[in-house]
Amino acid sequence: MIIAIIEGTPIYVWVILVVLILRGLKQFKARDVHQRALVIIPALFMILAIHRLVTLDYAAAAATGLALGALAGIGLVLAIRPQRRLKAAGENTVHIEGEWHTLVMVLTLFAALYVQNAGLAVNPELGSHPMFMATVNFFVGLATGFSVARSAAYIHKARTVLNAV
Repeated sequence: MIIAIIEGTPIYVWVILVVLILRGLKQFKARDVHQRALVIIPALFMILAIHRLVTLDYAAAAATGLALGALAGIGLVLAIRPQRRLKAAGENTVHIEGEWHTLVMVLTLFAALYVQNAGLAVNPELGSHPMFMATVNFFVGLATGFSVARSAAYIHKARTVLNAV
């Protein structure tokens, strides 16, 4: 059954996966980024999360999963403190050390959405199962909460180090 699901997955989904993996691997290298670039991925994750809340059935289960996942993501940022190695690199530009967080979070988001869509394709009744929707949305919320909290931490630290220069 799993082989049939994988074989039935449209090619564009695998192209998206490859792009996400390449984007995540690119983050392993240290880089200089403009402050504005720190909000792009979190903004996309937020748009996806809001879209999910507006369009999914069982909005309460989806909202609960998203909220709990977002809190877990924020907690991870507080524990990992990725901003501690951020340094000034120029005017409105910061140097970010290579990191693995982006790859893990985009793969988490991809996996959650893949499981949801594959599950619904095999069994449409899952769309009305609150536990399924809450679990999938927990992982969407985790990736979103982590990305938004990390971005906020980076921006706060960037303002601190850029004002010190």
